[in-house]
Amino acid sequence: MRENAKGDTGGRCLPPKVKVLDLHDNRIRSIPKPIMKLEDLQELNVASNSLAHFPDCGTFNRLSVLIIDSNSISNPSANFLQSCHNIRSMSAGNNPFQCTCELREFVQSLGQVASKVVEGWPDSYKCDSPENYKGTLLKDFHVSPLSCNTTLLLVTIGVAVLVFTVTVTALCIYFDLPWYLRMVFQWTQTRRRARNTPLEELQRTIQFHAFISYSEHDSAWVKNELVPCLEKEELRICLHERNFIPGKSIVENIINCIEKSYKSIFVLSPNFVQSEWCHYELYFAHHNLFHEGSNNLILILLEPIPQNCIPSKYHKLRALMTQRTYLEWPKEKSKHGLFWANIRAAFNMKLTLIAENNNAEAS
Repeated sequence: MRENAKGDTGGRCLPPKVKVLDLHDNRIRSIPKPIMKLEDLQELNVASNSLAHFPDCGTFNRLSVLIIDSNSISNPSANFLQSCHNIRSMSAGNNPFQCTCELREFVQSLGQVASKVVEGWPDSYKCDSPENYKGTLLKDFHVSPLSCNTTLLLVTIGVAVLVFTVTVTALCIYFDLPWYLRMVFQWTQTRRRARNTPLEELQRTIQFHAFISYSEHDSAWVKNELVPCLEKEELRICLHERNFIPGKSIVENIINCIEKSYKSIFVLSPNFVQSEWCHYELYFAHHNLFHEGSNNLILILLEPIPQNCIPSKYHKLRALMTQRTYLEWPKEKSKHGLFWANIRAAFNMKLTLIAENNNAEAS
């Protein structure tokens, strides 16, 4: 039995055994309840209405032909085709499909049966929104599952960040990147301070470019590595064994050498901590630093010094180790070049040293 119910949107006059029903262009917003009870209905035409959803196939058990073109369907259910097992022909083109994540599964299910079931595919099935997809055929609409699944996206980002962090950390450890960054920063700071210090302030009674304070246990490194490198740069170095003036007290010699040196270099190590005289030298150099308002201390960490190994009476050393940056002597030869570059940067200034005349002072 075929029925054309144009103008009868309620379906009250329809016989219960109707098999073909034409309700196109009736301004229908939803399928009327009486029509939902037509269990023998096989063909339904509801084109050119205002339906927002596909009809429920749970009621139309025998529905095989559905014409639902030109309605207001924007987000059809992805389960529609799966629930309508008897559908042999469906025409649903010219609907304002909203191409978002919600439509992705529907497009996938539609594409699987399109060649056999869907009429007008693919030309009549286009995206109406959003604007960047407007006019795009549904068969060409693709969006990644990652962007549609917030949980999966967060997990993926978390895993990527974790892998990146572990990789960077491993590379930093392998290539000792923190050491290089500290040394480059120290070199930059030293060059900046040297440029900002007026040359006239340094042309005082300076006889030496640097006074070196170290423990006798570290003398081999100082004499074989540090001093030759500095003197190769034509720097005049003050050492206690060759520049202390006989007849003067040790404290007086220390003060005299520090005051006549542009820089004071301290070679820090566990041996240095155990030396009483090294502590006196550090004390006077530190005092001179604040008295002169200059930056004349260079700390070289020859060997690591655990904080618990520094006696409490050496509070100045504790403070310097926590407040000032220091240069670490690297064991790897590949790093020596950057270390010496930092040392040279501290003396990147041509000073006119006064003539040394220890004999006159001694007399």
